[in-house]
Parts: sequence; structure tokens; C-alpha cells
Amino acid sequence: IDLFSRRAMGDYMIATLAEIKSYLGVSGSADDAFLTSQGQLVSDTIEAYCQRKFNLTTYTQTFYCEDYPKGSRQLMLAVFPVVAITSIEEDGEAITGYRLHPSTGILTKKEGFFFGDEIVAEYSAGYAQEDIPSVVKSVVYSVVGERYGKKKSGVDLNFGNDVQRVSIPGTISIDFDYTLSNNERSTPFGSIIGNYLNLLDKYRSD
Repeated sequence: IDLFSRRAMGDYMIATLAEIKSYLGVSGSADDAFLTSQGQLVSDTIEAYCQRKFNLTTYTQTFYCEDYPKGSRQLMLAVFPVVAITSIEEDGEAITGYRLHPSTGILTKKEGFFFGDEIVAEYSAGYAQEDIPSVVKSVVYSVVGERYGKKKSGVDLNFGNDVQRVSIPGTISIDFDYTLSNNERSTPFGSIIGNYLNLLDKYRSD
């Protein structure tokens, strides 16, 4: 599936600047540039992890014969909810007799079965900005809020989601990051949204 060709990374944020500021209780514009850059970073990281865009986007998905069990009546589109199907072609022949379950992306052939060596589906899927799931937006709020708190306290943003600072007056100050597992540290997704990856799993493209 062509996941990223229709919109460049960073063109929008899953949660808008106004939504982030409202959640954090931030007034004024002094921190707008920082909050915007962090909102874009977290949004791009979430979409890279989920292998999809959350705003309404057009996708082209190709099923090859090894990608699905031949003789099946159903195919599962990778991104959902599906808003509209532009076309379905099986070995170059248009298919019109199908049913769609929009919220899951399950496509069912009304008569016969899928036997094609190559099935190409072009469709639009995703959410209007205001309809992006609250769980996904909450990850943006939480991670940006944590990074904003670190900026205000002078803690390095490369640390994980929870950092404890231990200071010996007049000598040394040490920041301990105690939340990220070794597995989370090993991926760019974990280093940014490690504590929240499990919340996003149900929205991942298959």
C-alpha cells in the first residue's frame, strides 16, 4: 500500500496548536514555535508507527496472489474507516459487486470469489480533523506536555517520558530516566512515545 505519497510529512498535526495549548493551559504565543514543532514531531512519529495517516487521504493498495488466500470472498483494506472506494480491479477488470464495512475496511464480494493474481483498490480513508479518535489525540497531548514540562525545567528532551532529577547542592545534578525499557529505547518510536505505543496498536495499518 502507498501510505505516504499523497501528503508530505509535517503538513498538519493530529492535534492542532490551539487544542494542545488548551489542554496544557498555555496562554500567549511565546511557546507556540516549540509546541508546534513538538506537535509535528509526535504526529509524524504516531503516523510512522501506525503506518497510516489519520486525516482523510487517498490510498492505492495492491493485493498480489501471495498476499491473500485465493478463493476468499473477503479482502481487508489496510486503512480505516473507509470513506469512499474509487475503484476495485481484479487482473485489470473492474469489480462493482461488493459490500463494504466502512469502520473495519472489510470488502466482501457479493458473488463469486477473489482469484486474481493482482487486485488493486483505490480508496479514501481517515478522519476529519475534529473526528480523529480522542485516544490518538490524547497521546499527542501527553507526550507534548511531558516534553514541554522538560523544556521548562531544563531537562534534556532526549530522555524518556518520566525523568527524576537528583541534585547535591553546589556539586552535581543528575537526571534519571526510569521508564523506557530496553526494547523501547531500541526504536525511534519508543524513544518518543514509548509509554503510549499500546494505545495506538488498534489504529495501526495491517
